[in-house]
Amino acid sequence: MQYNPGWNDSSVNLLHVRAAGPGDSLHYVWSSIGAPAVLLVATQSPSSALRVNWSQLLSPSPAGAIWIDPPDSVVYSTAVVFTKLFEFSEAKPLGERFYPTYDLSEFSWDSLNHTLNHTALTAELSGVPATDPGGGFANGSLAFRVTAYEAGGRAGRLPSLLHTADSSQLEFVLAGVAPRGNSSRFVLEVATVEEAGAVRRLRSERSIDDEYTPTIFEVLSLVAESQNGSSTLGFLQWKATAYGSRSPRREDGIRCRAQGL
Repeated sequence: MQYNPGWNDSSVNLLHVRAAGPGDSLHYVWSSIGAPAVLLVATQSPSSALRVNWSQLLSPSPAGAIWIDPPDSVVYSTAVVFTKLFEFSEAKPLGERFYPTYDLSEFSWDSLNHTLNHTALTAELSGVPATDPGGGFANGSLAFRVTAYEAGGRAGRLPSLLHTADSSQLEFVLAGVAPRGNSSRFVLEVATVEEAGAVRRLRSERSIDDEYTPTIFEVLSLVAESQNGSSTLGFLQWKATAYGSRSPRREDGIRCRAQGL
């Protein structure tokens, strides 16, 4: 894990996670510059390296400020952006269900370096709205908790997702935020950026096997495929559940659902 490689200022956050194999590499680049996002780059080189032009990245025209060296080793790249947090109440009339949206590009983010653990391979990006007239975040925060792995297995915490040595896990944590209604629900909006020739599909798989996540039978996957569907390029996978506790137990489970693309 590298924090702000080549830059000594902690007022911005960029975390580079590199998984190297004998003949290839995966690069995960997490950032809160703008809306929180992760860039995934797959290369055919075990020694490929991330390069950042910081002056350009922090300028009004950041396109091209991040690249992989050597450039011709890149075989696939994609980005996932976490854009907005919606709050709504199903108990209100249809036209009044949604409260004002939280735009994550307008959040103020703590230094990720304060939570970076090189031993556990974890880091947490925590933030609050830069302006919060309703006071919903007065005692709360929104966080993205990143975990990298050195071997395959299952996560120790529920929902105990399966991972490989080159996977990264992301936990979305909404803690202490005051709801604006008696029956509020929250929705995290996710946008993806794909290369030409790739398409995203949302898949749902159900199984009666709930050994690792009791009572949760659905796994959702946002899969990037070649246009003819012949190969899977990348995926974002999660269980259809959330938990009402920082130390999740089965009884803390909250059913979740995903909207179509």
